[in-house]
Amino acid sequence: MGRVAKGAVCSVVGCDKAAVRSVSHEWAEEARMDARSTGRAYLCREHYKELKRRLRKRRRLELMRYKGVG
Repeated sequence: MGRVAKGAVCSVVGCDKAAVRSVSHEWAEEARMDARSTGRAYLCREHYKELKRRLRKRRRLELMRYKGVG
């Protein structure tokens, strides 16, 4: 059983909600999330949606840069 299933709390500073997903700390830093962890970042539903939104934009721009589109 993982830490999320055991009831981990969201790692974002100021959020005390239950975590639903865990991501690497590098992903959280890349999305500029204010997570207070060193290994894995545990995120609640709202912060996970925000992370996906931020990383989606970054990946799309990076993909266009590599492919030379635009």
